[in-house]
Amino acid sequence: MKILLPHVLIMDPRSPHHGQTVDLLLEDGSIVAIGDTLDARGATVLESARGRLVSPGWVDGRARSGEPGHEERETYTSLAHAASHGGFTHVAVMPSTTPARDSRPHVEALHQATGSLPVEFLPIGAVSKGLQGEQMAEMLDMLEGGAVAFSDDTHSISNPHLLQLALQYSADLPTHVQSFAYERHLCPSGQAHEGVVALSQGLSPIPTLAESLRIQRDVMIQEYAGGHLHIAGVSSAEGVEAIRAAKARGQQISADVAIANLIGTEEDIRGFDSTYKVLPPLRSSEDREALWEGFMDGTLDLVVSDHQPMDTEAKDCEWGQALFGAATIEHTFGWYRHLYPSHEALERWIEAVAHRARELYHLGTCEIKVGMPADLTVFALDGSAEGLATKGVNVPSWTQNGRAVGTILGSHITGLA
Repeated sequence: MKILLPHVLIMDPRSPHHGQTVDLLLEDGSIVAIGDTLDARGATVLESARGRLVSPGWVDGRARSGEPGHEERETYTSLAHAASHGGFTHVAVMPSTTPARDSRPHVEALHQATGSLPVEFLPIGAVSKGLQGEQMAEMLDMLEGGAVAFSDDTHSISNPHLLQLALQYSADLPTHVQSFAYERHLCPSGQAHEGVVALSQGLSPIPTLAESLRIQRDVMIQEYAGGHLHIAGVSSAEGVEAIRAAKARGQQISADVAIANLIGTEEDIRGFDSTYKVLPPLRSSEDREALWEGFMDGTLDLVVSDHQPMDTEAKDCEWGQALFGAATIEHTFGWYRHLYPSHEALERWIEAVAHRARELYHLGTCEIKVGMPADLTVFALDGSAEGLATKGVNVPSWTQNGRAVGTILGSHITGLA
């Protein structure tokens, strides 16, 4: 089957066609021609792509599905449609399900359940059995079954010996270990960023120390044990600086920032709207500025949706009873584009979600050139995403200025006609 994307602007700093407005011809799941006014005979012309931007398909480095265990919050199908609506062709899904994804059969079950969907699911396996933080899960077995990385998600890895073993065990494997930057024992009842807003509203604080302390510990363990350590969910200026220093020493460390922390601040929680109750919490505007600088200079490798859909029961209650998390995957790009509208910010976005994420998850290269797979995101630099595919009710209302128009992954075409 031939597909023609007419008169599209290539946005891919690694492509020889970067910045060019061209026709893009696809056939049998590959890019077969790029040029001006290509012959469209026998091809299906996707007119909705005309005049839009095209990049390699975006990879979301962290998201969650309610399935299995909480299908009322999100199913694999609803997550796939929400992801493609947000412009993502690949989604790394966390192991914090019921039961936890802590064995090869669980990893293989995910692949089997999602193989026909328009988005490729990248299973992240649990570091510990049952996410209990005690006994290491069978990481090699899960890797051979298709896992791309390992994490205990927001349960974090409080046991330093477990983190050491996981890093040592994975050091020679094509994978990495993720550690959520949160020392829970420092603030076991924490509800919001330690600042003037939490103080004025009587909310138990979550200090930035809870993050920087955990990062410093994990960095020291990685320096001793080796392996590739990924710090998940950086939210503070102190955290950015600790990672910057570790990278300057040559340590094999990567890191990400959740879109909520790159967009929102503690001011968003003044109305006690639990939609904005996320972990790590929304912090100060100074922290947000440090996160932006850290992302732009490469200290923070990725922006992730950190998608965590919830149902009404989990969010329509008092702040202290509401669960952490926001449903973000459909609006991640629009929010990013509104707050950071420069061309440099756009190129940094593409470099992160189209290329760096692939490197971290060992997905291979995906540049826009002849012979490469048809793995593409078509997007616009204005407007906002319309409608919602997620089952999550906890979608923040930050302003958008940009949207995904559609995606192409092999034979799967979504949002384009």
